[in-house]
Amino acid sequence: MTNEMQDYVPHDPPPPPGEPAGAVYGHWSSDPQSGPPSWPPTPQRPRGSGFRRTALAAFAIACVGAGGGTAWALTTASISSPSTGSLPGGSTGTGGATNNTPSGTGSTPATGGTISAAAVAKIDAAVVDINGDVAGGGGQVAGTGMIITSNGEVLTNNHVISNTVNIHAQIDGTGKVYQVKVIGYDATDDVALVQLVGASNLPTVPIGDSSTLAIGDSITVLGNALGKGGTPAQVSGTVAQLGAQITASDDSGDTETLTGMLQVNAAIEPGDSGGPEVNAAGQVIGMTTAGQTSGNPNQQQTRSTVGFAIPINKAMQIVAQIRAGSGPNIHIGLAALLGVAVSPSVPVVAPDGTGVSCTTSRATAGAWVQRITSNPAASAGVTACGRITSVGGHTISNTSDLHTAMEGFQVGQTVTLTWMDASAAPHSATITLGQATFPD
Repeated sequence: MTNEMQDYVPHDPPPPPGEPAGAVYGHWSSDPQSGPPSWPPTPQRPRGSGFRRTALAAFAIACVGAGGGTAWALTTASISSPSTGSLPGGSTGTGGATNNTPSGTGSTPATGGTISAAAVAKIDAAVVDINGDVAGGGGQVAGTGMIITSNGEVLTNNHVISNTVNIHAQIDGTGKVYQVKVIGYDATDDVALVQLVGASNLPTVPIGDSSTLAIGDSITVLGNALGKGGTPAQVSGTVAQLGAQITASDDSGDTETLTGMLQVNAAIEPGDSGGPEVNAAGQVIGMTTAGQTSGNPNQQQTRSTVGFAIPINKAMQIVAQIRAGSGPNIHIGLAALLGVAVSPSVPVVAPDGTGVSCTTSRATAGAWVQRITSNPAASAGVTACGRITSVGGHTISNTSDLHTAMEGFQVGQTVTLTWMDASAAPHSATITLGQATFPD
């Protein structure tokens, strides 16, 4: 992400006893004093460097934390598509299918059998734990990836590596630790391709055909659950819906939509993001991406019994685009850098929160500028308490617009930036985007 924004993650209490499950899909949030797991060891600090992928990570399931206690980023989400059906856990919503088997009544479930222990062991050998540090400080990220070439290309979710530095991976949670280089990513579809530096002669996951899936098929989910490392955790489940569309939103109101998703009934956990969902034949048919939480958006827990996966056919199509270096949402290498910290609401101009609020600013439109972090924004003369109104021909009304626009730019690209200062005076400059130390 190009905008080094402070995204403050709320800490919310767990659901009260007897709280029914609700139609809330997302990452998990818990109060560090009363929330469940004991990993990582300290409370999460404000997360920096990039908001849109933070928003996505907030509803998806990479572990994020620092120090002792835990904190999962908070968000809410809904399912939407043309038809209406009953969701697991007693909640209701809309859902539909775009693949071979329609959702709801009238379809014939297929069980698909159970994966063998030998098949699981084979896939374990090609699954990696992915870990890194949040760019700008504030915690660590833990997720999962799948080796898809013998020279160490790894498929994972974009939100596992977005806004993350010092990325490294370990196969089957044991043995050699590899440095990770980002090849490219599709932030819109939440797919990333990375390289294990110096790897060779590695086992690969067997890729299946997600278009053959039917509702009721058995699946097995493998992943770095809760970021604990070691041999991937394993849970069983079934396919509940094909072609689901998920719209997720975070505290600020930013939304992220993923389409054509597999909905599964399986006990997935934070850290499983980017991991394989496997059919009875031992083939990967999906990549775990998001999970359901129980209660309301302010009452979330760590485990989900309803999950969502990107079909492997779609993920591999995006991998092909990344390798080719082109595609509608493809970004190669690290993120382009604008050099501002932005805020979805009126910011306070001081990193420690003790400064003056920007409420007296007369700037009335665009994305709020909280502070200037580097060039090119600094050399252009952008100032705090102003608002960015356009970049590269894209009109900017809020932080979400800015993040979306910046995802389409490459390092070294020259664009026109317009903004208002705190007195509402307009400014314009031609800038050359820098290079961030992290992917978007």
